[in-house]
Amino acid sequence: MKAVRNVAIAVFAAFMSVMALSTLVVAGATGEANAQTCNGGLQPVGNGQSGPGSAGDPVKFDGSAQPTDSQVIVPLDPQGPQTHATWSAARIRNAATITNVARTRGLAPRAAVIAVATAMQESSLDNLDNGDRDSVGLFQQRPSQGWGTVAQLTDPVYASGKFYDALVKVADWQTRPLTKVAQAVQRSGTPDAYAKWEQDAGALVAKTWGTHAVTSVSTGCDSDGSDDPAAHFTAKNPRTPTQAISAARRAVGSTGWYRRCDNFVAQAYGWRNSGSVTANAHWDRLVDMGLAHPGDNSPPAGALLFYDTGESAGHVALYLGDDMVASNDVLSAGSIGIVHRKDITDGTWRLRYRGWAEPAFPGAGGTSTI
Repeated sequence: MKAVRNVAIAVFAAFMSVMALSTLVVAGATGEANAQTCNGGLQPVGNGQSGPGSAGDPVKFDGSAQPTDSQVIVPLDPQGPQTHATWSAARIRNAATITNVARTRGLAPRAAVIAVATAMQESSLDNLDNGDRDSVGLFQQRPSQGWGTVAQLTDPVYASGKFYDALVKVADWQTRPLTKVAQAVQRSGTPDAYAKWEQDAGALVAKTWGTHAVTSVSTGCDSDGSDDPAAHFTAKNPRTPTQAISAARRAVGSTGWYRRCDNFVAQAYGWRNSGSVTANAHWDRLVDMGLAHPGDNSPPAGALLFYDTGESAGHVALYLGDDMVASNDVLSAGSIGIVHRKDITDGTWRLRYRGWAEPAFPGAGGTSTI
């Protein structure tokens, strides 16, 4: 009986320790950085003319604070349903050119997001030599409207510069809805069409801007998870999302997972290896495939949630639904635990949320051990 009582006491103590860890919230985690949260919209990032502004308080990972001087916050405030596409290498290069012109001008990342979204709508990021009437180039600018010559407007650097020249003259462009600002520059016949590209544009800007560019800073979600959208994944895996969630739950408490986040989510879906060297590399591949949803705080159950850690590896967790995630290292190093989403963004780790993606694993192989 004494042995049974001792076991019960130990179990209760362990439970209380887990609860203490999973409810720890650090105030002021977002600092001056903005961006999308569950309870608030877009806030200014910098002054729009001199770079990205503060990245906020340092990220905490593996017990140490990581510097934020290499981090860039790419603000998103999506309006309405978002469209996602697979972008070819040539189109990604054009988006990178648009982004780099903003960087060389000292503009905030918001400028690049607006410009890339505009080019997505106007030309699908193709440098066109013709279009409606005399429209040409990435932004379908018209020589007859005084934008420049055909030769100039089919030069992506020149065309991007002309777009930014007009953009910075739009009042409050840093914080107004993207589609309103884009329309003020472009004067399109479909003024609301730009809105649907904001998340894809944010993903490509973040991919180009810096090693640790992130698309949002989340202060966590206070919802009860009852509004989780239904999953409509196109990715094919050995296990369904429901089976993957069950596998992740079975793995709780298992050890040997130190810094193996990408391998853990792949194993939950039935693979032995993920096919990517790091979570950040995995995220970039899913961005290129049009399967990432940067800054979106409404993932369906079974989605992969990606985070910036201030290091090149990054982090990924499996969303279980009801605002809960399964992750390695989150309660103790090397083991699998289940915590509230808020604990990753606001708790002990204080990681920066990048967005969610479909559970796709390009190049994955083998058979899961869990």
